[in-house]
Amino acid sequence: MSGIVPDIPVIINLVFSLIIVLLSIWGYTKIRKFTPLYFGFAYTLFSISHFLLLTQADSSPGSLFFFLRIGGYGCVVIGLFAILSDVIHLQDVERELTRSKDRLAATFDQAAVGIAEIGEGDQIVSANRRFSEILGYPATGIPSDLMTLTAPNDRRDTSAAIAAVMHGTLPGYSGELACRKNDGTEVTCQAFISPVRGDANRPAYAILVIEDISLRKKAQTDLARLTGQLEQRVIERTAELALANETLVSEVAQRSRAEERLQASLSEKDVLIKEIHHRVKNNLQVIISLLYLQEKKTPDPVCSAALMDSQTRIKSMALIHENLYKSGDLTSIDFDRYLRNLAGNLMVAYGVDRAGIRVTTDARDLIVTITTAIPLGLIANELISNALKYAFTGTGQGGEIVLTGRKDENGITLVVRDNGKGIPKDFDWENAESLGFNLVLMLARQLKGTVRLNRENGTEFTITVPARGK
Repeated sequence: MSGIVPDIPVIINLVFSLIIVLLSIWGYTKIRKFTPLYFGFAYTLFSISHFLLLTQADSSPGSLFFFLRIGGYGCVVIGLFAILSDVIHLQDVERELTRSKDRLAATFDQAAVGIAEIGEGDQIVSANRRFSEILGYPATGIPSDLMTLTAPNDRRDTSAAIAAVMHGTLPGYSGELACRKNDGTEVTCQAFISPVRGDANRPAYAILVIEDISLRKKAQTDLARLTGQLEQRVIERTAELALANETLVSEVAQRSRAEERLQASLSEKDVLIKEIHHRVKNNLQVIISLLYLQEKKTPDPVCSAALMDSQTRIKSMALIHENLYKSGDLTSIDFDRYLRNLAGNLMVAYGVDRAGIRVTTDARDLIVTITTAIPLGLIANELISNALKYAFTGTGQGGEIVLTGRKDENGITLVVRDNGKGIPKDFDWENAESLGFNLVLMLARQLKGTVRLNRENGTEFTITVPARGK
């Protein structure tokens, strides 16, 4: 076989294919994406196919040369799609970057504070609308030299602060800055200087933010002046209050002495009132004792019963005075406790068997004044006595007497009920000659109240005293 003579164009194509493969590998190391490698794969296949073309002439559709060429073209197509996708993505990024720049520019220009970009040499590279407004310049007529916009007394400090920020020795600066306006007047601003870092984390330029605080400074001056006036007024007022306090202390001492005398007088009065109630109770007890002795010496049963009834009536009044001088309140009576004591005394007086007749009291929180307690107590005395003497006679068994008392915004309601044989329906109790019933009606009228009788299932008297009668 004769030696193969290389085809010069094929060799050149092979060399260029190898160069493209190397460039593809280098491109991948830079962007870390497979896009250049697709072309590297393609030209690798092309290089192999060219080598085969040099060594053998078979390029038929079924040969290895044919499949290598098809694979190479396939990689080229994939690479082209990858490039197209990257280009589309880059265009989207550029559009979004443009929108971001537009938003940033609008934000920069419409910010409520003045913002300027400061470059080397204290030069103003750009400034927003508010920066120009604060200094009284048109939007496009702001001077480029920052020092011309700074009051002479603040130029050195401002320049030194910007230089320190630009050189990285100062992370930022904040302080008051006297700025010179276009008309030559000065305006006090709060200034903030911040670095913007570039490559190698070095400050590339500085951002100056200013805020007009002249009104705030004026307000602070006015506030300081008003504070001084207020402090002077406080001192004067404190002196006045000290004098008034001395006078007040003297008056309080006088009032305290007067209150002590008044309290002593009230305590003496309470003692006297308690003593009066105690003596009234003792005097009534003496009367009860006299009636008791008279009752024992009276042979007439009717007279003896009348004397017994008088004793119970006087005892009901004595109980009122006893409760008053034993309690801390000299103006009102705990009527529930009073009813329990009254019922117990009556049962002893009439010799009632406690096992046979039971008395139940329910008048919790019923507090009445002395003017109401005495007539209401006498009414309760008559009705309880009547029940003990007549309700259970001839029945051969015991019973129950229930005493109920309530107080509301309409007045006081007292109920005396027994389950005895009851009052006959043909008995006109309101017009009877009985002293007890007459006394009940008379005392109810005295309290401007009413008395109702219920004859069902025993006897139930309901006494209602209106609020005006309490």
